[in-house]
Amino acid sequence: MTVANAITCLRIVLTPVFGYLWWRGLHGWALGVFAAASLSDWLDGFFARLLDQKTRLGQFLDPAADKLMVLVCFLVAAALGAVPRWLAVLVIGRDVILVSGGALFAFVLRDRYPPRRWKPSRIGKYATFSQILTIGFALTSSIFGAPWLQPFAAAFVINCAALTAISGVQYVAFGTRALASGTLPDGGTTP
Repeated sequence: MTVANAITCLRIVLTPVFGYLWWRGLHGWALGVFAAASLSDWLDGFFARLLDQKTRLGQFLDPAADKLMVLVCFLVAAALGAVPRWLAVLVIGRDVILVSGGALFAFVLRDRYPPRRWKPSRIGKYATFSQILTIGFALTSSIFGAPWLQPFAAAFVINCAALTAISGVQYVAFGTRALASGTLPDGGTTP
C-alpha cells in the first residue's frame, strides 16, 4: 500500500460519509468532507508522481474513487433538488457508458485489444472538473440559500451538462472507431 493508494482509499471512505451528511442536512460538515475528498483526489496523483509510486492498483482505485464520488454526489444532489434530475441522469449515464465500454475492451475483447491504461481526454477532464464545481456550488448554495445565487447555479448546470455530453460523445466515438478499425491508438490514450 503506497501513500497515494492510501489517500485514494481515504477518498473512497469519505464519499459515503459526505453523502450521508448532505442528505441529513448537515451542510457545513458535508462541505468540509467534500473539500477533503476533493483535495485527496489531487493529493493522490501528486504523491504518486512525487514518490514515483504509480501502481496498477492505483490505476484502478483512482478512477473507481472518482466514479463513486460522482455517483454519490449527483444522486444526493438530485434527491435534494440541489441539481436538476436530468443532469444527474446525464452525468451518471455517461459514467455508466464509459465503465461499460472500458469493461468491454478490458474483459470481453482483451484478446483483440491488449490491456492499456486509458487516459481521460482533455474534454473529459474538463467535464469532471465542472461536475465537481457544480456539486460544490450546489452544496454551498444549500448552506447559504441566497436567491441571488440562482443565475450562477444555472450557469454551472449548463456548463456541466454541455461538457459531460460532449465528452460522452467523444468517448463513444473513440470506442466505435477502435472497434471498427480493430486497433487502439498507441498508449490507449483517448483523443
